[in-house]
Amino acid sequence: MGITVGELLSQDYFRNFEVIAGKNGLNREIQGITFWEAPDGFRWATSKELTFTSGYVFAKEQGNLETYKKTFCAQQAGLILKRGRYLDPVPQDMIRVHDEFDVPLILMPFSIPWMEVINQVNVAVMNRAIQRLSSGAFTGMNAHNQNYRERKIQKILRTVELEMEFPAFLYDVFEEKSYYSSDNFQKTSACYGLRDQDYWNPTLPHTAHTLCDCIHMCRYRLYKGELENEPRISWVTIPIEVDGIPQAYFCVMESRKLLDFYDEYSMRIAYLMLQSIYEQISAARDCGNIGFENLVHFALECSEEDTRKVVYQAEQYGIPAGQEYIYVLLHHHHDSCDIRSRRSEMLSLFYQSTTDRFSKLVFLSGSTALILLNAGAAADKQSVLRLLQDFRERLVAKFPRIPWCFAMSFEAQGILSIKAAVHKCEQVLQVGRLIHPRSWLHDYDDLGLLTWLQIPEGELKQLLTRFQKVLEHERSQELISTLKVYLENNMNYSLTAEKLFVNVNTIRRRIERVNEMVDIDWDSYFERVKIGLMLQFLQQ
Repeated sequence: MGITVGELLSQDYFRNFEVIAGKNGLNREIQGITFWEAPDGFRWATSKELTFTSGYVFAKEQGNLETYKKTFCAQQAGLILKRGRYLDPVPQDMIRVHDEFDVPLILMPFSIPWMEVINQVNVAVMNRAIQRLSSGAFTGMNAHNQNYRERKIQKILRTVELEMEFPAFLYDVFEEKSYYSSDNFQKTSACYGLRDQDYWNPTLPHTAHTLCDCIHMCRYRLYKGELENEPRISWVTIPIEVDGIPQAYFCVMESRKLLDFYDEYSMRIAYLMLQSIYEQISAARDCGNIGFENLVHFALECSEEDTRKVVYQAEQYGIPAGQEYIYVLLHHHHDSCDIRSRRSEMLSLFYQSTTDRFSKLVFLSGSTALILLNAGAAADKQSVLRLLQDFRERLVAKFPRIPWCFAMSFEAQGILSIKAAVHKCEQVLQVGRLIHPRSWLHDYDDLGLLTWLQIPEGELKQLLTRFQKVLEHERSQELISTLKVYLENNMNYSLTAEKLFVNVNTIRRRIERVNEMVDIDWDSYFERVKIGLMLQFLQQ
């Protein structure tokens, strides 16, 4: 994405530059700058370069004009000659050559330093690229508008392909959505068997070359195949990150040729515009999270008489009163970790996980947070478990010494029922940690009655301690299963044997073995009820 000679000369700085030949070529595109002051300088020339010279090679070296005509002139964007140095006046043969090939021959003032004019060319190219890539103001007010955001991204990508003539692509990590400048990108990808993920994490044999360390701009190129004439392809990818977290990947395909200097320049500008979009998306999301967290705390603290206020506050944040969530409590019991003081780290992990796409994270205390999962996105319990597992794995990787624990009730409820939902999750957490201390997830449906019978924590611990020998026995599952069915059938050996399809004497021996390890008052009704409940959950 360069600039034409005519567009460059229209800038105010170049008003004293004079085109003396090749005026029909003012639409030639400039894609770089070079100098020709050595006799063999044409050897390193490439197409679309704007060449600067003092005229020494023409004035002092005979035959260079003919060499220039044959090998150098036609491919150039233009030639800028310093006035009053070696060619004054300019030879008519040089003027005829530029008119013949429609390559602009331009005279520049003697007093202007080379560095100054080069800077002005670069500034003109940069300004033009910004003007063409600019997609208007992107404000936080529009950051939540998905269609608005998509239109801005799509416009930048289309402009990149239109101006640079290279197809472009962007992959949104959180939305798991791909944007293309046109079908050209997908067609080329299909020809080489490339998936979207290959553009930032190639699986095919390739080389990688860093173009810019600070923004991780990298060129990937597939190896040639067994045949020397088999084509290979390359592309340039830049990750778009916010707080070190990849938000998207921006890629330009080099399907025909490599990006030149001004193309890379323009790609950087496009990247900065996309980066700005994603930074504002992130800022808008953070503001939305803080507002939502305030709403949750207000709903947890208010009384039943304040229901209307909760509904009003929810509407202010664009949350319908009928919106239902599945509530999941996140807790740890490690004194050294206050998750509220590490909010940014926690939110970063949450944003990286798939859980973020369907839920919100709210901090309740230094050790407890609440995940509100959109009920409409929870197709079944297994999908919820996968989302939570993804988040937990990231937490464990970041905080390996913290015992993270989740408690949930797979019941969709609105924001007005949040008090009851959180209380239920707290009960699930309390009982689950006693019954299944090694489990990271406790589910109300699995724990059942124990979550609402309100059995004192100390008494549950005492029961578990009494049955420790049974739990550690090599045939513990068999003994627990027999004891459970035995109690369900009013301590009738025959019925128990019939239900378990074993001999009645086998049942007697198993019960006797339990009696040897645990002192049970079989005559106490309350003792049998408590043991029966505990056995129900030990079998989970």
